[in-house]
Amino acid sequence: MLTKALNLFTSGEFPGLLVLLIFLSFLCLLEGAFWFFADTKRRHQKRLQKRMKFLQGLDTKSISAESLLKTEGLSAIPMLAQTLKRVQRLEQVQTLLSRAGVSWSVGHFLLLSLLLSAVGICLGFFKLGPLGAMIGGGLGAVIPTYILKFKKKRRLKKFEKQLPEGLDLLARGLKAGHAFASGMQLVASEMENPIGMEFFKTFKEYNHGLDLNTALLNLCSRMDLRDLRYFTTAVMIQRETGGNLTEILEKIALLIRERFKLRNQIKALTAEGRLSGWILMLMPPALALAIFKLNPDYMMLLYTHPLGRMMAGAALGFQLLGMLFIRKIVNIKT
Repeated sequence: MLTKALNLFTSGEFPGLLVLLIFLSFLCLLEGAFWFFADTKRRHQKRLQKRMKFLQGLDTKSISAESLLKTEGLSAIPMLAQTLKRVQRLEQVQTLLSRAGVSWSVGHFLLLSLLLSAVGICLGFFKLGPLGAMIGGGLGAVIPTYILKFKKKRRLKKFEKQLPEGLDLLARGLKAGHAFASGMQLVASEMENPIGMEFFKTFKEYNHGLDLNTALLNLCSRMDLRDLRYFTTAVMIQRETGGNLTEILEKIALLIRERFKLRNQIKALTAEGRLSGWILMLMPPALALAIFKLNPDYMMLLYTHPLGRMMAGAALGFQLLGMLFIRKIVNIKT
């Protein structure tokens, strides 16, 4: 029976049924993948397990006296760590790693940069020769830096969105009679990362004997945000001069929310300008590719003829200049 069915399928008598089965199989695969990645409960459990694992690790390390010392995280190899200490610019790399929230060491970052640079050199040399090797090596070396900057920017944005809710929670804790440090611990235990983790680190530093002002300044150094500096400055001034800290925190949270509202209104008003900028920026390359597909000899004049190269360079320069002007117009700082 099975052999007969296979013969019918291979002979082409049931092509429609075969296409239908393939379509249904692909549709089921897509639906399964969608529900797997869209399962919010699974993602929440994954974040919770990661958070609990990190908190348990910090609690375990806090038992020993070594956890009170600041770990530099340059490299696990002592000789390499001593060598990296002499390079002053690596402090910026270490700060970037901390703000990006990754567990890499500086040695791992440098090793990854060297490996990607070597891969870029090899690929560029085989494709374009020595010039391609230089370009590929440079691009490979800066890829980890751009990845960290992207992760840092995304993490700062998430922290900034969580900050008003965290300040309200801290203010409610103070109203309920908790001390400021207990309120920070409440924010750390109730809120998601990254604000929960960063407030937990600040609470741990203060709990281990560090001055509260210094712990708050360390928080600002890890999360370089203007609103967070407002919060830190307000707490430091209140500790010296006195005042109603609960009311101050509520006003700061209200100010941050009003800034978010103003920023969203500006985005809505400048949406047309940003869309026009994208269209004007993408239209010339798209038209160039379309014309090259239809008539390659006509477009190759821009590359082979000296006047064509001059015109292409001028067009590219004006394109970049227009993009910068449009970006400057629609990018309104709040």
